Amino acid sequence: MIPSHEVAENESIRSINSEVNTPLLVEESRNEPQIDFSRYGRFAIFRRSKAAVICVTAVTLFLDMIVYGIVVPILPLLVHERLGMDAKAIGFLFGCYAIGLLGATPIFAILSDRHHTRKIPMLFGMASLGTCTLLFGVSTAYWQLVLARIAQGASGGASWTISLAMLADRFGSGRKLGLVMGTVLSANTLGFITGPLVGGILYKYWGPTAPFVFCAALSFIGFLVVCTIVEPIHLKEWDRAISIRSGEPLEDMESESGHLSMLSLMKEYNIVTICLTVIVAASVFSGIEPTLPIHLHEKFNADASQIGLVYVSVVVPTFISPLVGYLSYTIGQRNMVGIGMTLTAAASPLIALPNKLWIEAIPLLFFGATYSIAITPTLPLLGQEVAKNGGGAYGQVYALWNMAYSIGMFVGPVVAGLMLEYYRFLGAMLAFSLISLCIVPLSFLPSSWLDRCTGSRYSRIPSDDPIEEEI
Repeated sequence: MIPSHEVAENESIRSINSEVNTPLLVEESRNEPQIDFSRYGRFAIFRRSKAAVICVTAVTLFLDMIVYGIVVPILPLLVHERLGMDAKAIGFLFGCYAIGLLGATPIFAILSDRHHTRKIPMLFGMASLGTCTLLFGVSTAYWQLVLARIAQGASGGASWTISLAMLADRFGSGRKLGLVMGTVLSANTLGFITGPLVGGILYKYWGPTAPFVFCAALSFIGFLVVCTIVEPIHLKEWDRAISIRSGEPLEDMESESGHLSMLSLMKEYNIVTICLTVIVAASVFSGIEPTLPIHLHEKFNADASQIGLVYVSVVVPTFISPLVGYLSYTIGQRNMVGIGMTLTAAASPLIALPNKLWIEAIPLLFFGATYSIAITPTLPLLGQEVAKNGGGAYGQVYALWNMAYSIGMFVGPVVAGLMLEYYRFLGAMLAFSLISLCIVPLSFLPSSWLDRCTGSRYSRIPSDDPIEEEI
């Protein structure tokens, strides 16, 4: 029988360890933590809530995209009018955003997953966004604009990759993740709608520097917003306690026992085909960014504010993203992606046909809707692939999504600029339509189809269980 003084000593040590390691826990029974919520005010509880993660992610992507939207109608005019350069220079400058995005994204993702932090990379992204926008405003040479555009891409790599990973950390991989990501994409859409309008007005009435000063101020606000949340990746015990307190079932959260690498994720058929589809969708969408303003200016003599207003038509339909994310679980997410790419192929050439400026909004609305249908389901699809293999690599899988998107954003404007010079705007849109059709079969067909054709699995992300691997 254990002496009473040893029992008391063990209880004392256990109590001290509990206070040191888990100060929030006041009781633990059957692995069910109980948190003393009375110690926290409303704001402190909100900082740790899932709603705060949604709000911060939405604000971050909104600010990233409003800055992006402000720049889109202005940069072609700066390069064309101030520097006297042609469409190829404009196309390359737009593509430089993707260079920054492609270079910075894997670094942020790997460090974020390895060091279990989401907040620090997002703060860095907001600081970088403010710096690059100020550089846009003071640039007097083409190379300076290129440098600022690359820095803007790097900030986007932090904002997008870490925000999506943060949502997957808190919402798991179930149906709610698709709905939440669709909602966040709507905030991103709102930024894209607001950006061209604000940028065109500021440029017209206060000069070319005013839009970029405004963007720098917004970036500072975004930095402060990110500062308000508690590190989301460390709140699993909090989520479990909230679930127990409310009596609601806990989301489908993974244990993050996996040790997935970016290389192992790139060997997975489903991830590869999703990323290829994202490359094509991003190429088509970003391809009209440098060419549409030139087309509208040459054909209809539209100014910056008119171009910005027409461009809004592209992004308005993406407000259906939450609905798309929800319905994709019913229709089938890969099926939804395939349908979206098919419709994108049909919509692209229609943009070049209108003979009046206001009619241009109709095909652009259709094009924006098809883009949303194609791209929204790819986000929860990638989260599910990580979840099936043990979790713990959301930052890296969404880095692959971001890298795929950045490749498309680089290829699209460059190809569009070349096609515009030699085959006019209609030729560029027909080329994008053909590319979209080519990717449709891969969008529809999952890895099980390839397994049946080859008689073996295309690839398998290695298991972390050595016994299972030996078997």
